[in-house]
Amino acid sequence: MTDDLLNLTYQSFGQMEGMEVYQTHLENMVHSAASTSSKVTVLRLESVLVEGKGFASSQALEVPSLLRSIAGAVENGTEAVAIGNGFDPGLWEARELFDVPILGLFETAIFYAIRVGWRVGVLCSGNSGLARIEELAARYGISSRLVRPEAVGVTVPNIVTGFQDSAVADQLLTATDASIEMLRRRGAELVIIASGALDVFFHAHRDRATSAIPVLPGVQILVRETETAAALARLGVPFISRVGRFAQPPASVMRSLNN
Repeated sequence: MTDDLLNLTYQSFGQMEGMEVYQTHLENMVHSAASTSSKVTVLRLESVLVEGKGFASSQALEVPSLLRSIAGAVENGTEAVAIGNGFDPGLWEARELFDVPILGLFETAIFYAIRVGWRVGVLCSGNSGLARIEELAARYGISSRLVRPEAVGVTVPNIVTGFQDSAVADQLLTATDASIEMLRRRGAELVIIASGALDVFFHAHRDRATSAIPVLPGVQILVRETETAAALARLGVPFISRVGRFAQPPASVMRSLNN
C-alpha cells in the first residue's frame, strides 16, 4: 500500500538553475536505485557556490541552507535523509539535530567499499579534495584501507557541461579513466568517487569507460543504504546514540536554525 512506503529524502548539494540536465540525471539515478518499498524526494539548495565546490570554506557557507532544507524535510515526515556530497558536509551536525537516520555519500560508500575489497581507491574531481579525503578517512578510522587518493583535476561546472557537450564528455571520461588507472597502480582493488556530480556523470557514461577495476556507484549505494536505515528504524533498531558525540543541543539551537 502507498501509505506503507518509506518516505525518504535525497538532499543534493547542488541547485537547479544552470544545472538542470545534471539534476535530471541525478533524479533518474536516485529513483532507479530506490525499491518499490520507498518514495524518494530529491531536494536541492536554492543557490550554491558552484565555482567553489570541493573547498571546505565554500561548503561551510552552504551548511546552514543544507540544515534548513533537512529541517523542512523532517517536518514533512521524511524517515531518513541522504546527503549527496562526497565530503559529507553537515553530516554530523544534522545527526545532532534530527531524530531520523542521516547518511552521507562518502561515509556510506566507503564503508560499503571496504566490504568489497581490502584496498580502496578514492577519486575526487578537484585537487582541493585530496587532503579532505585523507581527513575524512582519519575521521572514520579507515586510513589504512585506502591508497593515496587521486584527483581528476576538473571543476563541477566542467562536469555539468559534460552532460550536454559531447566533446567535454569525452575529455572527462578520458581523464577519469586515467585517474582510475593511477589508483589501480597504487594497489586499489576498487574505486569510489567522492563527488556526487562526477559519480553521476561517470555512471551515466559507464558503457564508455575502460576502467580495469570496479567503480562503485556511490549515489545508488547511498539511496539503498538510506532505505535500509529507514526500514530498520521502523523496526525499532536504534539509528543514533544521544550519549556523547551526537547528544542533541538545546532546543534554542533548532529555533535559531528555523528563524
